[in-house]
Order: sequence, then structure tokens, then C-alpha cells
Amino acid sequence: MVNDGEISTTTPAALRFRWDVFLSFRGEDTRHSITQDLYSLLTGKGIRAFRDDDGLNRGDEISPRLLEAIEDSAASIVILSQNYASSHWCLEELARICKLRRLILPVFYGVDPSHVRKQKGPFEEAFRSHENRFGIDKVMEWRKAMETVGGIAGWVFTDNSDEKHLIRVVLREVLKELNNTPKKVASYAVGLDSRVTDLINLLDVKSNGIKVVVLHGMGGIGKTTLAKAVYNKILPHFRFRSFISDVRELSKQEDGLVSLQEKLIGDLSPGAVLSLNDVDANASTITRIVHDNNVLLVLDDVDQGDQLHALGARTFKGQNDGKSRIIVTTRNTGVLRGHHVNQFYEVRELHVDQARQLFSYHALRREEPTEDFRELSKRIVSLTGNLPLALEVFGSFLLDKRKVTEWEDALKKLGDIRPRELQDVLKISFDGLDRENKCIFLDIACLFVNMEMKREDMIDIFKGCDFKAEIAIRVLEEKSLIKFTGNDSLWMHDQLRDMGRQIVKDKDSGDLGMRSRLWARNDIMTVLENYKGTRSIEGIVMDKRKFVKKPGTGKEVVIYTKSFESMVNLRLLQINHVKLEGNFKLLPRELKWLQWQGCALKTLPSDFCPQKLAVLDLSESKIERVWSSYPNKLDENLMVMILRGCPKLASLPDLSGHEKLQKIVLENCVSLINIHKSVGSLKSLRHLDVTGCSNLVEFPSDVLGMKNLQTLVLSGCYKLKELPEGIGSMISLKELYADKTGIEKLPDSIYRLEKLEKLILDGCKRIKQLPRCVGKLISLKELRLNHSALEKLPDSIGSLENLEQLSSISCESFTAIPDTVGDLKLLKELLIKGGAITELPNSIGSLSYLKMLFVGGSQLSKLPDSIQGLASLVNLEIDGTPITGLPSQIGALRSLEKLRMWNCTSLESLPESIGSLLALTYLNIFKASITELPESFGMLENLITLRLNQCRRLRKLPPSIGNLKSLHHLYMEETAVAKLPESFGMLSCLMVLKMAKKHSTQEQPESFTLLPTSFSNLSLLEDLDARAWRITGEIPDDFEKLSALEFLNLSQNDFSKLPSSLRGLSLLKKLRLSQCENLESLPPLPSSLEELNLANCISLESISDLSNLKSLEELNLTNCEKLVDIPGLESLKSLRKLYMGNCITCSSAAKKRLSKEIVHL
Repeated sequence: MVNDGEISTTTPAALRFRWDVFLSFRGEDTRHSITQDLYSLLTGKGIRAFRDDDGLNRGDEISPRLLEAIEDSAASIVILSQNYASSHWCLEELARICKLRRLILPVFYGVDPSHVRKQKGPFEEAFRSHENRFGIDKVMEWRKAMETVGGIAGWVFTDNSDEKHLIRVVLREVLKELNNTPKKVASYAVGLDSRVTDLINLLDVKSNGIKVVVLHGMGGIGKTTLAKAVYNKILPHFRFRSFISDVRELSKQEDGLVSLQEKLIGDLSPGAVLSLNDVDANASTITRIVHDNNVLLVLDDVDQGDQLHALGARTFKGQNDGKSRIIVTTRNTGVLRGHHVNQFYEVRELHVDQARQLFSYHALRREEPTEDFRELSKRIVSLTGNLPLALEVFGSFLLDKRKVTEWEDALKKLGDIRPRELQDVLKISFDGLDRENKCIFLDIACLFVNMEMKREDMIDIFKGCDFKAEIAIRVLEEKSLIKFTGNDSLWMHDQLRDMGRQIVKDKDSGDLGMRSRLWARNDIMTVLENYKGTRSIEGIVMDKRKFVKKPGTGKEVVIYTKSFESMVNLRLLQINHVKLEGNFKLLPRELKWLQWQGCALKTLPSDFCPQKLAVLDLSESKIERVWSSYPNKLDENLMVMILRGCPKLASLPDLSGHEKLQKIVLENCVSLINIHKSVGSLKSLRHLDVTGCSNLVEFPSDVLGMKNLQTLVLSGCYKLKELPEGIGSMISLKELYADKTGIEKLPDSIYRLEKLEKLILDGCKRIKQLPRCVGKLISLKELRLNHSALEKLPDSIGSLENLEQLSSISCESFTAIPDTVGDLKLLKELLIKGGAITELPNSIGSLSYLKMLFVGGSQLSKLPDSIQGLASLVNLEIDGTPITGLPSQIGALRSLEKLRMWNCTSLESLPESIGSLLALTYLNIFKASITELPESFGMLENLITLRLNQCRRLRKLPPSIGNLKSLHHLYMEETAVAKLPESFGMLSCLMVLKMAKKHSTQEQPESFTLLPTSFSNLSLLEDLDARAWRITGEIPDDFEKLSALEFLNLSQNDFSKLPSSLRGLSLLKKLRLSQCENLESLPPLPSSLEELNLANCISLESISDLSNLKSLEELNLTNCEKLVDIPGLESLKSLRKLYMGNCITCSSAAKKRLSKEIVHL
């Protein structure tokens, strides 16, 4: 029944519709350290992370902007630092986060989790102080939040931790937990936009009712590409979403349907229970989630009805009270018989002009063919059936063929194939490969395609097979047979994968033992358990971690070495987290790659000696010694040894006989104390990585043999106090990562590293200066000393003629930049945030290639006039400096796109020349002391975002502001602006206007007109926040012209009524009118509304019938003391939260009627 408090239903942990991750942190502790680095990495991976850049919390209440961000985030990363609890805003954030019961990832940054849990240590005094100010009840709420987060397993960061590794681990966890990020679409798409528009119109995301749309068409037609593009476009409209790729292939695996259900339920409702034995029960769970929530679901490449049944699609119906959208892609519409489908959308071949454009791009790298190839192009395109995949692959096949005769030969081959026989078209490209490249293609298609393997790792493996790996990978990529994603992970189209696997299957005559490559678990176990292996088998991949864990099946998978005895040509073997027993001499001598992650052995057995093994990966194993003694070592062919994350590995064996060893990875082997001296004599070694080996105290002193080493990674080796004096012998070294080490100085011999391009010394707390000889590193491109104890740079720094990046962020003792920095003619990034510098040298104006200049957080009081010489400068940040103004020469920065002056509280004026920054797109002058903007401001025709928040002395905007034709976002909260100029309505692109004022009880003028008559011209405005402007009287009737408005906040104003035209805002989702104490009645509202807040409208007596608000989820009527009834409330089937506290006039009869009619709550 209806109570006087909140009525709500709890929903499972959700993937919210705007932000992936909310970052909660104490700015003064971590803003410029781990928070900045984590934020950069998250956003760099496409994760939408919210970070409070402007520090908007003031007073005792958390800002509405932060509340909205918390509500609209799928998860939160809470960085708990020493002073976290000193901020009541941080604690209020934390309490709100905990109330949502969503994913929380805590990082204990220099604090003990038990202290967080018990509010002891650095938190004790803060909480005692808060009790005096905020009272026991509020502080108890904060204590409970701290206790909750302190009890969650997170990551503990200490002085000895590797911050870079920690951030990567957090990133991996975020990527694993969230499915909230856009999908990668084709790099060159033709004819896609119109299809996306058509499909979005069919889906009609703003209407009620569940809709199922089926994309159908032949393989390679572009169904998946279209589905991804639409998914990316509309996902912000949905609270839950999941993209299930490759349903056809995944369902073929043992327990494949349950695996698909596990992923889908995990995406949509992480808290729901998965039945490992009951597909029907899981299907019902999925159906319920889709019906009860706002879900976007893509089921890609469905080819069987049982797949749809397992994923709940058989019972999806088009009820009017849901808003979920399901997109199914399939080659066969017959599988949809008996399923509810709203619309079928046939993905047809490209129009002939589009097909020719796509083919020309891939064959000639231009949109139109040259005259010599024009007719041939037309004929070739006509034979491909205008299929995008065929056009891309066959075009790429011709890319390196520049003679007309070569194209004519290809045309003859294509002419023998019937149009639309895609596999045959693709096979022409395969047939054109040489024997070695064919072998590599089949290895990838059958074995590696689902591993998200990096380019570098693939090259290592194929080099180990004695292939020309770099050339082969480049050839396959150029021919569009493989691709690499943004993070350099392998990807292959399912049609190409299927073609490769079919080629392999066609050769085995139905005998699994004769198949050259085995990738399906059932096939592998059949061959191994029945000893059916033959000399035909070249590759096997099996990872136990990918098995569905059914009750009673958690026991070890045991394989016997005898199963491999007949596989004399086995080159590639993956047996991750599998137990191998028997005589290890039976392993094939031809074995080149062995990945045995999770190996339970403490040491490799004495009879383990595959003679041609080139790549050994024992990551995440219990291994303590790689092998027990010299006679039992692996064969000298070993090229790559990966022992990443082996916590018990205490030492390396003698490797002096391994002359071919090129790469050693010992990342996070935390028990490793030293590196065997033989490593110093490995003449072929090119890559050595000991990241996170936190107990490593000694590096070989004799490194004379490491003349070919190119990359040395020592990151996070905190106990390592010095680099070898002979480091200058590493004459091929290109990258040296010594960040977060205990080193105090660089060896004098470092000057001999003439090929060194990257030197990373971040977090080296003992390094105060660099040796003068560092100026002799003539190839150096990147020098980073962030968070170090750096005090100064040597004058010789100017000799680094190839330096492109110089970074000394958060070096608190860094006081001056030498004049010679002006000699760094190729410098592109100069980042010296958070230092103690007071001025920039005039020579800085000579840096004509400089693109980024960050001097925020320093003691800089002015910019030099010579700044006008920075002709290439794109990004200038001077946040938090005592700067009082900008030089007039600032207008010469014609390339400047981003200017940040956040928290420059002494900044009193902007020069007229700022109007000359014609490339400027972003300007942030938060909390400045400016009183006005120059009239030239209107010349910033490319400005997109303008932030003026808390410029409390700013009293007016210039009339010229209406000339900012590109302005999308304007933030001017808590300014002294009392009136908008009439030209304001000329901001034709404005989408977001935030101009809330701090609520005040002081008397205001009797009447106030907020909006100029031109305001209704802002037809693209989506978000308007005008809280506390004390608007009196009535809102203008032409308000409905703001047709794009989705969010409207007019809280804390003095008007008595709203216009009836409000109903015409057909896209409005959230209407907030809280504390409008003079509002007496509420007119009819648009049916699109999802949230209505009328809390503390103490004069409100009546509201119009709400029955048309079918999408309304939240209604707040708290303290509406005069409200008598709520007509239409009983019709609100989507309502999830209703607040009616202190509605004392609402009759008991009405309450009784309501309690019966809204039982769905």
C-alpha cells in the first residue's frame, strides 16, 4: 500500500545509460596522480568515465551534477586516500554510490582496508570532526558506507606498489565487468549511414512496447557492421545492454547455449542466478529481465531456433509497458518461425556506385579508379555481387597489383565463379597466398582467432615456426584477411574464419585424427582420450578456463603425454590449466609453441625437452624453478620465455646456452630476488620485462653481452637501487622503463645509448637531477620524470634534438626550466604540471612544433610574450596557477583548440585578442575573478564548449555571444549574470545550458525575466538547468518551441504556473520543479516523461491527469502539503519510485484508492 515515505522496487545491478564508470576521489590527494592516469587510460580504451573536473561541490550538499553522474554510472571506482574522509562531499558521494548497489571497485591508495572498514587511522579524526558539524545520524550513514567499501576486495596501493600495473589491472577488471562501450565498426564504411537511419526509425526507441527487429541477408552483406553501428548510436537510451557476437559459432561448443546464457545474464543482470543444467529456466530469466527493464540486446549471427529459445527470444512479446529493443542478425529467416518479430529488415547489396567506391578504396586506396582501371573495376565489381566483404577482400587482393594484365588475370578467375558464392570469391584471395602465408592464415582461422592475441605475440609464435612472420602478417592484413583492433588485438571476419576451417575440414575425410588443426573441445578430447592423433595434426588449442563450470565438473582435466606420441608434426599446443601426466619425452619434437598457463608443476620435469621449442608460456603457474639443473634445460632453440604472474618463481636458471633467446617476460613474479648473471651475456636478447617484481634487488652487473637489447622494463621494481654501471653497453637499447624503482641516479655510461628513444623515470622518488651527459642521447624522443624528486634539468637538455615529449608532472621540487629548452625544435609536448616553477623562459617561443603545454598547478604568475611563437600549439593548460591575465600575444595562437584555466582565482580579465583564437573549441575559466567577457568573444566561431562555473564576479555576457554558432555546451553555474542578452537565441547549435545559481533566502527583485524573447529559437537545446534564478510570474507560452528538450530543471523558482504548451515538449524525459513554492497547479505533461520531481512545492493544489505518462518511472511529491489528489496515477505501469511523504491534504480515500491501483510497486 502507499506509505508516507518512498515506494520503490529494487532492480539488479544495472549498466546505466550515460557513464560506464564514476570516479570518486579526493582531489588534493590523487587528482594529478593515479586518478589522472587511470582516467586517461579508461577514456583511451573507449570507456566513458566521469570525473569531477570542476570541483563543483560547495556548501554542505553534493552538487546535483554529481548526483546525476552517480545515478547514471554503471559502476564506481573509489580511490580511498589519506584525506578522503576529510571531505564530506566524498563521503556523501560514497553513501550515494553504496545505496545504488552497483559494482564498486575500491582502490586503497596508501591506506589500510581495515582502517577504511573501521574508520580508524587517518579517518578517525575526520569522522569525529564531521559529527560535530553534521550530526550523528548523517555521519552514521557515512560510516556504514565506509564499512561497506572497506569490506570489498579491491586493490591495495603502497609505496612499494607498481602504480602502472595497478591501473592496468583495474582497467582489465572494468573491461571484464562492463559491457557498456561502443563496438568497433568498419574502418571505411560506404552506404552505412542511410541504413543506420532506416533501422533506427524501425526500432523507434522513444515509443513504448518491446520491439524485435531482424536483420537478414547473406553472409558478408554487412549485417554485423550495421548492427554494431546502430548499437553504438542508440545505446545511451537504454539502462541495460548486451551485444552477443557469433551466436552460431559459440553455440556449437559443448555447453555452448549455457555459455551464451551466462554472458547474456551477466551483462543484463549480474546478480541473477544462472542454472548450469536448465536451459529453459535461464531462458525464462532472460525473458523476465527483458520484459521488466529497458534493454538493448543484439543477437548476432543466429542460425538455429534453439539459440533464440535459449536466449529468451521465443517469448519476447510486444507489450506496451516495456521499451526493450532486440536486434537479431541471421542468414535464414526460417529460424524465426514461431517467434514474435515486429519487423524484418533485409540488408541488401550495396548500390553499384557504392560498391565501386568501396572496391576502389581497397584496391587503389582512392574513391575513384584511374582511367586505366575504370572499366576493369566495373567488371570486377559486377562479379562480386556487390557484397561488402567480397569487395574488401578482393580489392585488397589487387592492392599490390599495379599492371592491367594482373587485373585481367584476376578477372578471369572471378569470372568462373557464380555471383553471390562468397566463399569462392574469398578463396581466390586465399589461393593467391604462398604456401607459408596459407599455413599462417589457417593457423589463425582455426587456432588463434578467439584469443584476442596481440600482433607482437603472433609474430613471436610464427617466427618460432621459422616463418617470415612480420612479412606474412603484413600481407594478410593488407589483403584484409585479418585485422587488428585499436589495442592491436587480432580480429578475423567470421566468413573468413569459416572458410579457413572448412578448408581444413575438407582434407580430413571425416577422420578427426587426420585433421591438421583442432579447436573444438569435444573434437580435441575425442582425439586425445582415444589416442587417435596422427602425423597430420599441427595445432591444438584448449583452455580449461573457457569451459562452463557445471556442478561436479570442477575437477582437473588430465591429459596423458602418450596422446601426443603419434603427432610427430605438432607445432602449436595450448593446454591452459590442464594437468599433463606421463613421460614428457613423448611430446613431439616439432613442437614450436607451448602455452601452458596455470601449470601446477613446481619445476619442469627432467624428461621435458622438446628439441625445437621456440616459445614457452607458463604464465600464472605454480612454477618455482623453470628446470632443476643444467642437463635438463630446454633446447637451445628457445626464443621467447613468458613467465608472467608466477608468484612463487624465486630465480631464473642459467641461460648462457640459449643463444637464440630474444624475449624474457617475468612480469609480477613477486618472489624473484635477482636475475641470473647469464642473462647479461644473451647476445640475441631484445626484450626483457621484469615489471612488478617488487622484491627484485639485483640486476646483473655484467651486461656486456646485451648489445642487441632493445627494450628493458624495470617498472615497479621498488627495491632495485641502481642500474648496472655498464648499461652503456646496451648500444641497441631503444626503450628504458625504470619508473617506480629505487634508483637515485643514472649511470655515467648512459650517454652511450645513442639509439635510446624512450626514457621513463616516473615515480623515482630518489632522482633529483639528471647527469649532464643525458644531452648526448641524440635519438631520445620521450623523457618522463612524473612524480619524481626532480629539482632541475641540466642545460644540456637542449641538445636532445629529436625530443618530442618532456614530462615532469607533479615534481613538487622542480623550480625552473633551463633556457636551452628553446633548442628542442621537434618538441611536441611539454608537461610540467604541479611543479614549483614561477616563470617560463622566453626561449619557449622557439618551440614551433609544440602542440601541448601543461603548466597547471605551478606557481606561474604570467605567460611570456614570446608565447606567440607557438604556432602549432593545440592544447594549453594553466589550471590552478596564480596567473592574473593573459598576454595580448595569445591571439597569435591560431592553432589553439583547447584552453584550460580551471581554478585560476586571480585571473581578472581576458584580452580582446582572445577573439583571434579562431580554432578554439574548448574554453574553461572555472572560478576565475573576471567581471566580463571581451566583445571580441563572439569571434570564436568554432567554440563548442564554454565553462564559466563559479565565476562569481561575472555580471553579464557580451551581446556578441550570439555569434558563437558552433557552441554546444555552456556551463555558467553560480555566476552573477542576471540577464541573458537578446542575441542569446542566436546560439543555434546550443544543446546544453547549465546556469543554476546557488539557492539563497535573501530577498530578490520583485520581478525577473529569465529568458530573452529569442530564447525559443534554441531548437537544439536538450538540457536546461535554471535552478534558483527566482523567476516570477509565468513561463512564456512559446516554450514548446524548445522541441529537442529532454531535461528541464526549473527548481527553486518563484513562478506560479507553467504554460499549457509544456505538453508539446515531446522528447522531455526529466522535469524537476522542486521547491517552486509559489507553483499552484500543474498543466498536462508530455507522455515521454520518465521523472517528475515536485518535492516541496508547498502551494501546489492540483495536477493534471497523469494517465498519459506511460514511461514515468519516478514521481516525487514530498511535502506537497496542499495536494488533494493524483489523478491518473493508477495508470502508471512503469512507475518504480513514488515519494509522498507529508502529503497531509491528500485524502484518506484517495490514498486507499491509490494503494489498490498501484499494487505493481
